[in-house]
Amino acid sequence: MKLSRQRITNTPMKLLTTIVAILISISAYSQDYVEYNEGVFLRYGEEISLGKVEHLMNQYQIPFYHLRLNGIKKQKRNCASKYRRIGILSLSIIETPVMALGAGLFGLVSLVSADSGDMVGAVASGVVTVSCAAGTAYLPHLAFVHSTEDRCQNKVDKLCEKLVEKLNKKIEAKYKLLGY
Repeated sequence: MKLSRQRITNTPMKLLTTIVAILISISAYSQDYVEYNEGVFLRYGEEISLGKVEHLMNQYQIPFYHLRLNGIKKQKRNCASKYRRIGILSLSIIETPVMALGAGLFGLVSLVSADSGDMVGAVASGVVTVSCAAGTAYLPHLAFVHSTEDRCQNKVDKLCEKLVEKLNKKIEAKYKLLGY
């Protein structure tokens, strides 16, 4: 009788120990994530700096993390200064018609070169035409993004959310590798 009583009392303890171990592993797993909310990076519920995010990205070996962080820093700098935003907006407004004119002009040169049999000139002019067309398409978007401080901050938020998503995917992959 004594043996069966021990078996009964040990089973709840084993179950309790298993539940506690699962809860500890789940809480350790979920707290390691980085969050981004309203311009602030959070980890373990506490605010962390962009430098700490850079350290985490280096630790988890995020590819091209320097480029992503430099893009965020540059965008924050542009959003913080009204004069930078006005400069970018003005440059974009001026350069859009110039690029459109360049696309048409170099497209014409490309056609003339191809018609005369100069394929090297046609290809070179075609590359410049495509570059001008890309600039014509991108510059109005740049002007739109920097037109107001709210739109500029939205761009920063999108960049930061992408960065946090990449970082959290690497953190999740690490925990899957460890068996959590």
